[in-house]
Amino acid sequence: GAPQAMKKKEIKIEDMLRELREIQGQGPKGYCILGTRHCSYLHQQIIELLSYALVLSDNHVYTSGSSGTNAAAIRGALRAERPDLLTVVLPQSLKKQPNEAQDLVKQVKNVQEMPENDHLPLDVASKICNSKLISLADQLVAFAFHASHTVVEAANEADDMDKIV
Repeated sequence: GAPQAMKKKEIKIEDMLRELREIQGQGPKGYCILGTRHCSYLHQQIIELLSYALVLSDNHVYTSGSSGTNAAAIRGALRAERPDLLTVVLPQSLKKQPNEAQDLVKQVKNVQEMPENDHLPLDVASKICNSKLISLADQLVAFAFHASHTVVEAANEADDMDKIV
C-alpha cells in the first residue's frame, strides 16, 4: 500500500537523507523500530538492512515481536551477531504471540514480556508496549505502509518527545 501521510509536515527526500546522515554520525544510540505487520517483502528487506547497519555501528535496536516490520528489524539485528544490542519488548507474554513470532523471538537474548497485558485486546497491549519501547530508545524509526493507527499514534508520541527520525 501507499505510505500514510502525516498531518504535521511534508517530508522531502533531502530531509530524509539528512536524518539518515545524522543517524550515521552521532555515535551509538538506541533506536526503536516499529511499523506495520503488513508490508511488502522489499520493504522488509530494507528494514532488515537498516537494523543490521544500526547494530553494526554499535547502536541498540529496540522493537516488538510481531510479523512484518518488527520481524525484519529482529532478523537484521540478529544477523549482525551482537545479541547485546537487540531488545524485544512483547505486548503480552510469549505464549500469546503467533508461532512464527515465537520462533523468531526465541533467538533473541534480551526479551521483555508483558504478561500483565494478557487479558487486554492486542491493540491496547500494543499501545502500552510501544510507549515502553519509545521510553527505552533515543529515537523512533516508524514504518506505516497502510492505515495503521497504532504505529501512527506511536510516531505522534515519539514526535511529542522529539524522538522521531
